Amino acid sequence: MSRSPDVMNLLAKARPARLDPPPNRGEHTAQAVAGISANVRAAGGHAVADRPRRPGRVRLAVLGTMGVAAAAVTAVVVAVPGPGTAPRNAPDAAPDVASPATQAPMDSRRLLLVAAERSDKAPQTDGRYLTIQTESGHAVPVEAADGTYTMFHKTGGEYWLARSSGDSSWASSQPLGAAPATPSDEAAWRRNGSPTVVRITKPKPYDLQIAPGKVYRDRVDPAHLFALGDRNVSQAQLDALPTDPAALRAALLNRFDGGGGDMPTDRDQWLFTVGAHLVIDLPVSNEVRAAAYRMLATVPGVRGLGVVHDMRGRPGQAVAFAQDSPGNGRFEVRLIINPDTGQALAKEMRVMEPRGSWSWLASGALYTYDLVLVSKNTNDNPPAVDVRN
Repeated sequence: MSRSPDVMNLLAKARPARLDPPPNRGEHTAQAVAGISANVRAAGGHAVADRPRRPGRVRLAVLGTMGVAAAAVTAVVVAVPGPGTAPRNAPDAAPDVASPATQAPMDSRRLLLVAAERSDKAPQTDGRYLTIQTESGHAVPVEAADGTYTMFHKTGGEYWLARSSGDSSWASSQPLGAAPATPSDEAAWRRNGSPTVVRITKPKPYDLQIAPGKVYRDRVDPAHLFALGDRNVSQAQLDALPTDPAALRAALLNRFDGGGGDMPTDRDQWLFTVGAHLVIDLPVSNEVRAAAYRMLATVPGVRGLGVVHDMRGRPGQAVAFAQDSPGNGRFEVRLIINPDTGQALAKEMRVMEPRGSWSWLASGALYTYDLVLVSKNTNDNPPAVDVRN
């Protein structure tokens, strides 16, 4: 595929892409690739993609049994629900699968410690590449003749991270279009003629395609792909992170400089944000991921939500942590975990006290989500690539 001229420039930018939608197609598709980087650099991943101060994309989710970083975008190979399949934005129901771990609600501490134990015991596999597939989405308001309804603007991404300097690392991004947030939003979309392009009004006006768009793929430099807090971090530095939870906490707080921008300024909120990225977004070892879970279990204010489903309907259990967004109100970050495997499935942001630019959202509404769909080591080759310089 042809190379988008802005891809590498955008990958280097650590800014909340979802909060600043692209005004035209070129920026739109390039930002999708940026989301790959943008969602992780959010507070502990690749570049941050869109959360209230790097609470990003999304894109991101602990990768398979190896704990890895996911971006804020979904894999090109994953089937995406169309407008007829609305994302879940309603209270979660009990899971349909017969899993003792997912059916027995746990408090936050127990859930995080169980996830740590499962991570410790997970097999470590080898391969030329770590491949990650992700999906992210964020809510956007659509103006219609009979009022405003909500759509989810979705992005997909796929990473192939080389284990050897002899191989190139690749990132792919695809705009996945949009889907109504709830059944009532779908009814409003259909009442307005089921348009194939909708006009988004906030925070900037732009046109959003309902159908998926073109896939963009480019080489990436892993040395500039990850971040902890506001600073870049190399794979060697990630590998050197402490496996003791107290030592890991100290190492992370050494990077805390007061937050700001798209990172929380409160120290506990910052620590939860960065710790969540370690378990869901970053290519760390099982042992480091386990230490991050144990560290999160000590952060004040984390509460358990019991059994939930992520946006793909996968069952898990969630912990939540409240954070503030100056001028916009208060929101809640949810980390959804499969306690049977220790894998973090998803991260969600729900607006609890909407104000300012969030005032169009209802209290408790889902604002952003990031899913990790696939994470595994492989000796396969990346998809065929045609890069024109």
